[in-house]
Amino acid sequence: MEAETLWLESYEGEVLGEALFSRLAEREDDPERRRQLQVLTVLERSTKELATPVLARRGLTCDVESVRAAAFEMAHAVVALPWAQFLGSFQPVISEYLARYRRLVDLADDGAERAIAEAYVQHELALETFLRRALGEEPGDPTDVILDLPHVAAAAT
Repeated sequence: MEAETLWLESYEGEVLGEALFSRLAEREDDPERRRQLQVLTVLERSTKELATPVLARRGLTCDVESVRAAAFEMAHAVVALPWAQFLGSFQPVISEYLARYRRLVDLADDGAERAIAEAYVQHELALETFLRRALGEEPGDPTDVILDLPHVAAAAT
């Protein structure tokens, strides 16, 4: 039961992230921030799509519309935050999901499921690097590490 709960919560997290970043990108006036939010949207969507077969095989369903509605409410609440404060709010969430995804690697039923869970881990690690770069703590384009992920690169073309 633990694996099912983790897969469903993980999928829901990606649905929420996709909807949140998409809504924020629509409202962002700064072109560079909008671009970054659009890349984050692709990251969340493509990572979510990786787990679709796992959820189907395990007989799990997600109330996508409820999760999206929650994301839109969240977007309304954070849209006025300064950019650095908004980005800084990611770290606790990243830490939580990174632990969750590492546990999914341990609980994987087979090699295919393990590969998907490992891609989820790489997704969170890429988000950590994105944050450091976007906050000026590390050199480089914040989105490069995200766009280098195979599943994101495939979705972005």
